[in-house]
Amino acid sequence: MDAMTERATFAAVLVTLVRQRCAEAGTPRTSRTGLQMRVPVHERPAVRRGFDALIDHGILAMSGEDIGLTTQGRVFSAYCRRMRGERLHGADDAREPELLQRQLAAIQADTRFDADQSLDDVRSLPGRLEGPQRARRQRGPIVWIVLALIIAIVGVLLLARPPT
Repeated sequence: MDAMTERATFAAVLVTLVRQRCAEAGTPRTSRTGLQMRVPVHERPAVRRGFDALIDHGILAMSGEDIGLTTQGRVFSAYCRRMRGERLHGADDAREPELLQRQLAAIQADTRFDADQSLDDVRSLPGRLEGPQRARRQRGPIVWIVLALIIAIVGVLLLARPPT
């Protein structure tokens, strides 16, 4: 996303977070609070401001406490994905130059897209959030196996104990 401004890059990262989270869940919306809670504490205020700005600009929409991409948001998301070099297919490749130019101008004019950390930290946010999630998923089955073994051992000990 080197051709994008810093503010547009920050907005793109936030849209990517929402899009990835929705794709993981297989739904068009995801919990805004849940997503913000995954972000490191010192980065949450900037993320919260960025989400608010994306909602105000019509790129994201709130439904209760859930957040998701709007039709305008899909245009911006497709642009961001093209800028990253992703190949888009059919419906994903929304090309609406006038809408996109209005979105980019609005993002550039909005100070809520000023990140509180370096641009490299901003760009790495999706990967940093994915790392702990992947580790938890890999560790999950082991935890259940150990828990089942402990329960089985306790059960055997209770059954093998002579009645008093």
